[in-house]
Amino acid sequence: MVDFAGWALPVSYPDLSHVESHHHTRKGVSIFDVSHMLQLHIHGKDRIKFIESILVADVESLAVNTGTLSLMTTEEGGIIDDCIVHKSSAGFLNLVCNAGCAEKDLAHITERSQAAISAGLDVTVEVKPKHSLIAVQGPKMSSVLQQGIQDDLSQLYFNHTAWWTCGGYRVGLLGADTLEKMVSRSRYQMVRQWS
Repeated sequence: MVDFAGWALPVSYPDLSHVESHHHTRKGVSIFDVSHMLQLHIHGKDRIKFIESILVADVESLAVNTGTLSLMTTEEGGIIDDCIVHKSSAGFLNLVCNAGCAEKDLAHITERSQAAISAGLDVTVEVKPKHSLIAVQGPKMSSVLQQGIQDDLSQLYFNHTAWWTCGGYRVGLLGADTLEKMVSRSRYQMVRQWS
């Protein structure tokens, strides 16, 4: 275990070498607890205008229940961090940022949202500290998860979001097909038992 942004993260497993662990995920399926990521919901009628003031993504043009990888920037255009933003049909934006930059990212988002509110924008930033984020990754991800999900995962395309009893979105940023599921900490135990 190593310390990463205040979280204890495993870097190796006793029954697999690093190479074997890599191949297990790339040829099969693995589950990862990525709850250390900063998770936010952006609310309000000006949420898109606000998020486009801090990200380079064209969120307005995103279809509902889709997302994109983007960059968070300073007002001068310098890069602060990369993040993923999803446009939810439930009327909010879901933003996931890197844990290693969480403190810096949250300070920037908070400062910019306060300035936006002072300028008359209707925007609220909600940190989701009681949510866990589980990533199920690998080419067999769909066949393993399909057993527990009523919707057809073959219809959940890259960077699309589905909101079942918990949020889920399909990504592949690390080179393997991945479904990330956002669950409340109370449901996290159920997910751990299932896995």
